[in-house]
Amino acid sequence: MSEHEIVIKEAFSDRKLPCQVSFAVGETVFRGTSMHFSEKGILVMCKHPAPLSARGKVVLGLPGSNNPVELNGEVVWTNIHGVGDSLSPKGMGIRFINVDKEVEQALAEFSAQYESSGSIYACYYS
Repeated sequence: MSEHEIVIKEAFSDRKLPCQVSFAVGETVFRGTSMHFSEKGILVMCKHPAPLSARGKVVLGLPGSNNPVELNGEVVWTNIHGVGDSLSPKGMGIRFINVDKEVEQALAEFSAQYESSGSIYACYYS
């Protein structure tokens, strides 16, 4: 392996992987990814978000974990238009509902890994 390949491999190993997210509203499941969340909610990047005020079950597939986290949530922000960049994210903001204190603490600790980019997006799910 060349020196250049080693540097690229190290750069990618430091990069955070997004969480896989599904949001089930009745029989319909909306899927996306996120790197922007806290113990209070999550910004899900997806092409087809759930409608505003929809309530359902959120399942988070956290990188490095074999056990998904299941929560209840409500869509408090949605955007199906725009280019989907950091200024105009395409997706939905989901506020978590009735989160167990232990789960809330675990999410706070895990989301701290993404804090540098997650905190500026809290307005989408708070």
